[in-house]
Amino acid sequence: MDMQASGMLFRRAFGARLRLVLFFALTWLGVAALLAFLLHDGYRAAERKAESDALVAASLLEARLATMLRRVQADLEHLAETFPRDAFKTAAAGDFREQVVRELSLHARNFSEIVGFRVLDTAGSPLYVAGWSMQPAGALDQACLKAPLVGAGRIPYFSDVSVDRLSGRSTMAVALAVPEANTGGSQGVVVALLDVGALARMSDALNLGAGGVVSLARVEDGRLILRRPALPELLNLPAQGDPLHARAVEGSGKGIYRFVSPMDGVERIYGFQRIGDYPLYVATGIATADYLSDWRQTLFMALASAALLFLALSLVLIRLLRAGQEEDLTAGKLVESEARYRMLAENSHDVIWTLDIPSRRYTYVSPSVTDMCGYLPEEVVGEPLEVTLTVESAGRVVREVDQRLRRIAAGDKAAGVVISELEQRCKDGSVIATEVVSSYLLDADGVPQTILGITRNVSERKAAETALRETNRQLHARIEEIGRLQVALQELAVRDSLTGLYNRRYLDETLEREVSRARREGNPLSLVMLDIDHFKKVNDTYGHQVGDEALRMLASTLLADIRAEDVACRYGGEEFLILLPNMPLETAMLRAEAWRSAVEGLCVALGNFRITFTISLGVAAYPEHGKTPDDLTRCADQALYRAKNDGRNRISVFSA
Repeated sequence: MDMQASGMLFRRAFGARLRLVLFFALTWLGVAALLAFLLHDGYRAAERKAESDALVAASLLEARLATMLRRVQADLEHLAETFPRDAFKTAAAGDFREQVVRELSLHARNFSEIVGFRVLDTAGSPLYVAGWSMQPAGALDQACLKAPLVGAGRIPYFSDVSVDRLSGRSTMAVALAVPEANTGGSQGVVVALLDVGALARMSDALNLGAGGVVSLARVEDGRLILRRPALPELLNLPAQGDPLHARAVEGSGKGIYRFVSPMDGVERIYGFQRIGDYPLYVATGIATADYLSDWRQTLFMALASAALLFLALSLVLIRLLRAGQEEDLTAGKLVESEARYRMLAENSHDVIWTLDIPSRRYTYVSPSVTDMCGYLPEEVVGEPLEVTLTVESAGRVVREVDQRLRRIAAGDKAAGVVISELEQRCKDGSVIATEVVSSYLLDADGVPQTILGITRNVSERKAAETALRETNRQLHARIEEIGRLQVALQELAVRDSLTGLYNRRYLDETLEREVSRARREGNPLSLVMLDIDHFKKVNDTYGHQVGDEALRMLASTLLADIRAEDVACRYGGEEFLILLPNMPLETAMLRAEAWRSAVEGLCVALGNFRITFTISLGVAAYPEHGKTPDDLTRCADQALYRAKNDGRNRISVFSA
């Protein structure tokens, strides 16, 4: 009871809106705390990775440098052991110079890091030089005399870095003393000149970021041997106030350290490591700005996301507060809305109805059903779906409802609305055509329980549609008849009515087209012009009917012996012209002879008389006789004229 009383007191003290504001505030604080924790964890992870990467890079570079220095030391030791003892005596240097210099040059070629070799006597004077100036190196040669003092002669001596003024090459001498077997002293010094640039290139494969740095320094005083990026002004200078040097010479000689470099003022995490037994150490640094770049992007995105989340939560809160204010107004307007929609349903010209799907019975019918079908609303409410439909429409509706319910159950949202055309039975027994729009209303579980329908009387529209379809049918029939007449008219426009051959108009169009094609494709083309010999005499003697029959028989003979692509035309009166595409002159002459021979055997019956006739033919060809339609026609006509003059009933080929 106390808990219930406390809850009631809390709800009274803090209204619904205040509780909503408190909930959103606590949610935002929780998100901010989680975001801060994740960002801090990401920062530490980035820092640990940078420490690991810097130490791994230093170890990798140390292994490369140590391997290279061991090779150089082994080579120096080999040279010291193999040179004859007398070769270190100044007096005998001339006797051994060729042998020693050749050996030194051979070793210099085997090491890309070595510029050359130099052999000094105990006084620091050069005895033998390979790949190096023969002149005394002054301070460098004197410095190399310290080799016997370094590591009891077992560890090479490393000189300062010198920079050639002309080439800009940085080099460092590595000197090893040659011991005297009897006295334990030194016979001289073997010196190898290292290319510091080659040492620097060993770090090319390291990925330390844009602000990364690689340095090689001496253990004893931190003097800088090389640095990438280069700082030439700091070469050979001892480290002063450099905490990295202090850490490198103490302890195990390996570790990590984070500080702001006094050389360039950039904060980095450094990994450092001593190089084997040599008095050198290597350091690799990753700039804080580089290893935190991804984290800072994450920070920016996180802050932007947090700001957007805060804005979104604020908008949602404002929306919910406004929704609470509008809820009361909505509840008040609901009653008014229901009354308004009932008024619209009761005064609509269309019939509005609802149907209970499980029972398939009407639950509401608007009063306009009386004007449409003659029924009172109460006569329809509670009745089954089929009561106002014809038998055919009722069966179709039942099948449609079952199909729609199955589609809705399968997730087809488009099945929720259907438009149907049904026949309704009126109270007086008449039948009207209606258009029904049905909407399937779903309950909270997504199951259709009610059909909301709107029925409209479309009898007048259906009658108009029927009349329009009949009019369209008649119109299409007339259009088809006009099309047939147009085809026939077009055929008459290009055909000779007596012979059925193409007329001169069609010939002019076709000849132009075929000549252009022959010119474009390079094909031959022939033209044959013919007419009936003494045709006027036949007409005058036997009448025009015999003449017409002779023309028809000639046309039939020509049509029976031409190809599909050939064009036979009645050119005028008793003159005919045959166009022969893709046919050379020789073949055209053979075809013309065949026609002449066939016509010679024809006869026209007139009572007991058998009237025969002959033809004369002129042949011209493209491109031999003409290259235009007019030229070809003129040449064929002249050839025909020559055939007439030569005695008729013959073939003549155009000749100039």
